Formats: sequence, structure tokens, C-alpha cells
Amino acid sequence: MLALLAGNARPAFAVASVPVASESQITVTGAGIAGETYPLPQIYGDWFVTATDATAHLTMRTAGGAHQAQVGIEWDGKALTQTINAAKNNDNGGRFSFSLNLTGPGAYGQSAQLRGSDLITVTITRMDNLTLEATFSGSATGAGPLRITGVIRLRRQTTAEQPTGAFGNCDPHIYDKLAGAEWRSPSECEVKFDAYVRKGLTAALQPAIANLTAHGWSVRSEVESQSLTSIPRHTENKPFQLAEQQMHQGGAFFVSLALDKNSPIYRQYDQPVEAAMQKFGAALKSMNVAQMNAAQDGLRDATKAQEEHTTCTITVAINQGGAGISSFKGGHTVTPLPNGGFAVSAPFVQSPGGGDVSAAQTVTYLFLGVFTPPPAAGPATGSETIQVKGSLNPAKLLAVQNIRIRIQTGTELAQQVIKLIDGSALQQLMAGK
Repeated sequence: MLALLAGNARPAFAVASVPVASESQITVTGAGIAGETYPLPQIYGDWFVTATDATAHLTMRTAGGAHQAQVGIEWDGKALTQTINAAKNNDNGGRFSFSLNLTGPGAYGQSAQLRGSDLITVTITRMDNLTLEATFSGSATGAGPLRITGVIRLRRQTTAEQPTGAFGNCDPHIYDKLAGAEWRSPSECEVKFDAYVRKGLTAALQPAIANLTAHGWSVRSEVESQSLTSIPRHTENKPFQLAEQQMHQGGAFFVSLALDKNSPIYRQYDQPVEAAMQKFGAALKSMNVAQMNAAQDGLRDATKAQEEHTTCTITVAINQGGAGISSFKGGHTVTPLPNGGFAVSAPFVQSPGGGDVSAAQTVTYLFLGVFTPPPAAGPATGSETIQVKGSLNPAKLLAVQNIRIRIQTGTELAQQVIKLIDGSALQQLMAGK
């Protein structure tokens, strides 16, 4: 039911991390160019080949001169003949593309894309993780129709693949289909571990969700069910964390529930909100500043009470180095959990999206694993930042070392949810079972 929502946006290409020798070239004819061959010794991007897959994401450039060229070309798959047309070129998935940028005087300064019936055919003669040899030909449209022919001839001494942690029987190497993007492709082991963690977290939360939905609650939003397809770069040597893609929800693994508006409990808390709104409207008409301020405070308190008793948002993160909890008013509490770990509750926690005290909510956090609890109680008044320090073993990359659960709802309901969460499922995750 709950899994990762991932994106594959691809910005400009980055320099390949492993030196690559290029003897590539492109010949362009048409749109005022009689026929010119551009050598392409500079190479950016990457390619890889496995037993079941292959991908190339390349940007090739001239080294200088009055007439310069830059060629971008991408394809995906094991087929020895690849075709790139305008439809594929405009696909946001970014698996196939071709572009040409020429710099120079007159007709020698133009950019070309695939438009209409334009087509580039790539014929691969050799492709392994050290060598890529292929030819390409077809048409593109710049200032006018262009005929394109070219050769790709790339060699490197070592492969660019880096290993991640291992997780059972899987390939830990990174084969990056997102070369040049802000995020990278995950390894097979990362995908497997991510699915394992999400399955375990789903099992742990399911009793609480089932109980709430049986008593007039409904799921209003949850993280989409989708396999891990991208992950932040430079994370392969760090303990795996659930990617923070749902920042507005405070984590990547979340479920949000709401109480039926026709239920007696909802109406109980909706009536004070309606009364506070009427009082605030009357205060506005009076133009009395003191009355308006008092009415505004009353409306805020009534709305906060309604929110805390009729909504519940649960987010989960793993392998956290710590947590800083900002609360606009003091009064946090720390209590031990029956099966280990501890809970921290605070009444006016800042929203994950920021904002002032008007958006603050009561939040209860559960910390399982190696965390150092904060002081047992905070100041009765004034704002505070509650620090919880975590400890991670940097050598344990694909393992659940700790779990942080954030429950945004009233304290009484949060305690009910805590009792319903399957603690044994969480302990099994941390034990690697």
C-alpha cells in the first residue's frame, strides 16, 4: 500500500567520473552547410551494459576552433539498432534523445532538434562497459533540414560503476540511467532493501490504519505505491535513508487520515470553530482591535483543537542521525516505550513546511534504536528546540539501524495509535528479519 514516489528529472550533463578517450565525429550537411565534419574529442555523461540492460547518455563536443559542435544523444536497451524520433525526443522520460548545437559564423551557428519526420538511427557495433562503438545517421531540423552522419568511438580503462551496500542475493553496483541528473539510479540491492523496509513499515502501521478506518476515519493521502527509481547522489557509502521526497509531509513514507465530517466527534469540534468564526466576523465589524485580536486567538485555538481531534498524519523515517524539534511553546514530555525506545510529545511543533505558531500542531515522536533522549521535560513557557541525537554505524549500509515515527494528532489519539502499531514488525526490521 505504501511505497516510494520517485522522479527522474534530468538537468544538464555532468562530467564523467572516469576518464574516457573519444575518437568520435559528426558530419552535418544542409541549411547552408555544404558538408562539414566535426571531431568530438570531449565526452561527458556515461554508458553501461549488463546481462539484461544497456543505456547510453552522452554529450560530445569539439575541442575548439571557429566552427564548434556539441552533440547530445541518449538511448536505452540492448537492441543493436536504436531509433530516435521526434516523439521519443520529446518524451519527459528522457530515455531517447538527440540534439545538435553548432557555434560559428553564419549558417555554422544554429541548433537542431528532431521535428516532424526527423529520425536518427544508431547502429551499435560494440558496447561493453569499457568500449562503445557505433554509427548514427538520419535527419534533424535547424535553420533548415540537416543530414546527419556520425561515429561514436569511446574507450576507458576502468568502469564507472560504484557499489552500494549488499542485501542478500542482488547486484550492489550502480548502473546509472540518470547520468547528469540531480539524482542517480539505485542499485538492485537498494531497490530490494527499499521494498523490504516499506513492506515492514506497512505491516507495522496497518493495525492502526485498520482500526481508525473501522471507526469513521478515511485515508486522505498516502505515499504512492511505486518501486524505487531514483535516489540522491553520493549516498552509496552512507546508511540508507528513506529519500526525503515528500518534504511537505515530513518524510517519504506517510499516511494521512481524516475523520468523517458527519461523525459526532467531528461535529463536536466543528461547532466551536463555527462560533469562533462568527465572533471574529462580529469583531471585524466593530473595528475594535482588542476584540479582533481576542477573536482571532479564539478562532486559532478552536481550529487547532479541531485539527488535532479529526486528523492524523503518520510519517516514518529510518537511519536518522538525529532530530531537531522546534516548538513555539514549552512543555514537551519524554516517556519510555514498553518495548524499548522513547516518545517525545510537544504541543506547538512547527509545521514541516515552516510557518509560525498559527500552523503549529501537537506532535508525538517515537524513537526506536540508538537514540539519546532529550531532557525529560522542557520549559513551561517560551519556544524551545528539542534535540534528539542518533548514532549510526557507517559500515552498515543496507540495514535498519533506527526508526523515527512522527504522529501529528492530539496526544490522546496519538497514544491510541502507538498502542495499535505493531511493535514486533518494527523490531523485526531492525533485527534484519
